[in-house]
Order: sequence, then C-alpha cells, then structure tokens
Amino acid sequence: MNIPQVREHLHRLIDEVDDIYVLNGLYRNLLADKLQREAYEKEQSRIDSREKPKRQVRSGE
Repeated sequence: MNIPQVREHLHRLIDEVDDIYVLNGLYRNLLADKLQREAYEKEQSRIDSREKPKRQVRSGE
C-alpha cells in the first residue's frame, strides 16, 4: 500500500467512526425521549387513577 492509499483508507475509517458516533448520539437522544415520555405517561396515569369521578345528582333528589 502506498501513502495515498493509506490516507484514503484512514479517511474512510474516520468517516465510519464519525457515522457511528452520530448514530450513537441519536440513539441516546431517542432513548432519553422515550424514557421521559414513558415516565410522563405513567405519572399522568397515576394522577388520572387518583381522581375520583364526581357524583351524579339524580333529578328529584
């Protein structure tokens, strides 16, 4: 392998590492968003289950 070929190969490897780094960052962000959404939905579900339905008044009472 001559020097230009080594340089080209090195640049391709660097590009692959950059792609992996970006994809890992996107994955971490998506996972954090998912966990935050699940926690919010769980909290909302807990709040909704604690709320008691209002008593309906029948006519004539």
